[in-house]
Amino acid sequence: MIPSRLFWHSIMLMSLCLTSSAACAGELKVEHRSASSAATVPAGFRSRTADLGDVKIHYVIGGRGSPVLLIHGWPETWYEWRKVMPILAERHTVIAVDLRGFGESQITSSGYDKKTLAEDLFNLMTRLGYPHSVIVGHDWGSAVGYAYAAVHRDAVGQLVIVEGAPDGPWTLKQKAPFLHNPLWFFGFFEIPGYSEAVIAGHESAFLDWFYRNKDFHAVPEGFSAQDIAYYEDAFGRPGRLAASFQLYRTIDQDIADNTALSQVPLSIPVLAIGAQRGLGDGVAEALRHVAANVKSVSLEGTGHFVADERPEVFARILEDFIGGQDIAPTWKPESGNSAPQ
Repeated sequence: MIPSRLFWHSIMLMSLCLTSSAACAGELKVEHRSASSAATVPAGFRSRTADLGDVKIHYVIGGRGSPVLLIHGWPETWYEWRKVMPILAERHTVIAVDLRGFGESQITSSGYDKKTLAEDLFNLMTRLGYPHSVIVGHDWGSAVGYAYAAVHRDAVGQLVIVEGAPDGPWTLKQKAPFLHNPLWFFGFFEIPGYSEAVIAGHESAFLDWFYRNKDFHAVPEGFSAQDIAYYEDAFGRPGRLAASFQLYRTIDQDIADNTALSQVPLSIPVLAIGAQRGLGDGVAEALRHVAANVKSVSLEGTGHFVADERPEVFARILEDFIGGQDIAPTWKPESGNSAPQ
C-alpha cells in the first residue's frame, strides 16, 4: 500500500533600491550568480543572493507596490513564476525565491523541514524591509507558505495555496497499487542516499518524465524545450537533486510541527487553488484543517503546474483575491484568460 503522504505531495511534485531601503543600505551580500540564472530573469527584475548567516538564499525581485512572495515547488525553482512575475509586477513588488538547496541557493546538510525553510524566507523578507506580505506557494511551496503564516501570523496578510497542502494527521491514505500508481516516486525519494545514487548520470532522462507526463499536464506548451533544459541543468548540478529530496525526508517532522501549529487555525484569508489534473478540491479540504477562512477555486483543463500552464488566469485570480474581490469556485478554458467570476 502507498503511504498516506503520497497523495498530497507526489503530484506536487527592478530595481532593488526602488523597492527596498534595507537592501540599498548594504545589508545584503550580493554574490556571484551563474550565467544560466541571470539569463532567464524577466526584464525589470534582478537576481540577488542574501547571506542570512546560516544559509545563502537566492531570489529574484522586481516591480513596485505591496510585496508578494512566490515560493516554488518540486521539481522547479524561482523560475516557475517567470510568466506570472511581469504581470504581478505592474502593481506589486514581486519576490521569487529559491528554497534552500534549490537553484542558486546554498545547499546545506540539514534544514529542509518546512518550518525551517519558512524561517529562511521570513528572515529574507525582514532583511529586505518587508515585514508584512502576501504569501503564494505551489506544491511544496504551499507547505512552506503555511508554515510561514502559522509561525509568523502578524507577517502575512493573505495566503494563497496552489496545488499543495501541509502534512498533518488529516492527510488521507491512498490505496492505489504501486505498479499502477503514477505517484510511485514519492517513496523512492524518501530512501536516504538511494534515489540520488540510482539517478546519478541520468538526471535529464529522469526529470524529463515529470515535465512531459500527461498525467500532470493539460496544456502541452506549459513547459517549452528551453524551460525543460533549464530545469534539467539546474537539478543536474552536483548535490542539487539530492538536496531537493530532503523535502520528502522531513515529512515526519512536518507532521509533528503542523499538528501543533494547527491547534490555532489561521484567521487570515486563505485561497486554495486546485487543478483538474492535480489535487483539485483536495487542496481546500486539507486547508480547512488549518485555516478558518478558506476560499477555493478549481481550474478545469489545467494540470498540476498551474503557473506554467495558465499564467494569465492565475495572475488575475491572485489580483482579484488580493484586492478582496469575489472569485467564482470554478474556471473553465472557454472563459479565456479572465479570472472566474
